[in-house]
Amino acid sequence: MSRRKKRPIDQERLRHPGVRTKIYVQADMIGAGKIELLRTLKRAGSISAAAREMGMGYRRAWFLLDTIQRCFREPLFETTRGGADPGGSILTPLGEELIARYDAHIEKIEKASADFLGWLETHQSDRPAGDGDS
Repeated sequence: MSRRKKRPIDQERLRHPGVRTKIYVQADMIGAGKIELLRTLKRAGSISAAAREMGMGYRRAWFLLDTIQRCFREPLFETTRGGADPGGSILTPLGEELIARYDAHIEKIEKASADFLGWLETHQSDRPAGDGDS
C-alpha cells in the first residue's frame, strides 16, 4: 500500500487571511482540490498522470473524480483504457464549464471578501497559530 505524499504547505498563503469555499452538491462537496484535480487531468491526459502530478495515489484520484462525477447527470470526463493504444482521459464540455464557472464564482467571492480580508490582515497576530505560551 502506498503512502500519500503530503503537498508542501504554501507559506505565503498562510501569511494572509483568505477564503476557502466548498459547494455542496447532492451528498458531496466540490472545492478547490477536486477542481484542481480536474484541471490537472485535462493537462496530464490521464488519471494516473494527474495523480502523480498532484502527489496522490491513483485510487485516491479515482475516488475523488468518481465522487464529483456522481453529482452530475452527464460525464465531466471520459476515460479510455490502455492496451495496444495508450489510454487516457479528457474533460467533456460539462467538465470544462464546471471549471470555468467555479473560477468565476471564486473570483466573485474573493472580490466580495477583499475589504474584510484586508481588515483581518492588519489585525492578525505576528505569531503563528498554535504558538501559545504555556
